[in-house]
Amino acid sequence: MFRLTIFILFATLAVGCSKPSEGNEKKTIFVSIAPLKQLVEEVTCGDFPVEVLVPEGMSPEIYDPSARQLTEVSDAQLLFTTGLIDFERRVAERLAKEGNIVPLSKGIKLLAGCCSHHHDGSGHKHGVDPHIWTSPRELKRMVETIHETMKTRYPDSLKYDVATEGLISCIEQLDSLCASTIANSGVKSFMIYHPAYTYYAHHYALKQVAVEQEGKEPSPRQLAAIVESARSEGTATILIQPQYAIDKVETLAKECGAKVVVTDPLAEDILSEIERVTEIICHKDE
Repeated sequence: MFRLTIFILFATLAVGCSKPSEGNEKKTIFVSIAPLKQLVEEVTCGDFPVEVLVPEGMSPEIYDPSARQLTEVSDAQLLFTTGLIDFERRVAERLAKEGNIVPLSKGIKLLAGCCSHHHDGSGHKHGVDPHIWTSPRELKRMVETIHETMKTRYPDSLKYDVATEGLISCIEQLDSLCASTIANSGVKSFMIYHPAYTYYAHHYALKQVAVEQEGKEPSPRQLAAIVESARSEGTATILIQPQYAIDKVETLAKECGAKVVVTDPLAEDILSEIERVTEIICHKDE
């Protein structure tokens, strides 16, 4: 039902937002990862072409932009990033275009995390989890930053105000739906291969049990503790992202008596994916 609500809202916003006049070509806006694309498109009413740097199916953790992409980004109007992923920082260092690269982590309280994102000294801060886009509360702040940026450049575009209000309302509805679903389910934890839902878990007071330990496969002792935790918590599913081979958790799932479910925190329609994750961990997908 909520996915239908999202579709109707976005369709309504698209109708209400007028397109730029013919002959008034506007420069491309780039986003670092796919979940940011829809947010920018909705806030800007489709006025600008929006391109994603990381190709579909590729993990941001191993991505490095080509020289051609760097040139395209340099010529673009804006680049929206989280400001927390390694390759985003490398792009910012190479281009150093003040005002054109906008980190959407502004105003967000960052959480500690143990996920590994090329910890070679050039990546995001050690111990900071970068997955801010997987929680409705943080998504709301990210949308506000996108809107603030566009209003600074186009102060007369009142339609951006209307579009932003509509999108924020949609995110707030999602937040309420997730909160009530989790509360009614009684679920206290969920298991995942790579810890991509740290902000989501924090927001809804859930424990995220990660199979991957600091970017590495768990040791036998750690694995035994994970199995024990899963059994005691009655874990029914283990989440894994499509960027990782499913065989990394198949044996573990059998040990725990759980099933493996693929979810994508890098989905372009991140709002629908957050709803889907909530249904899965609360066993509403069965």
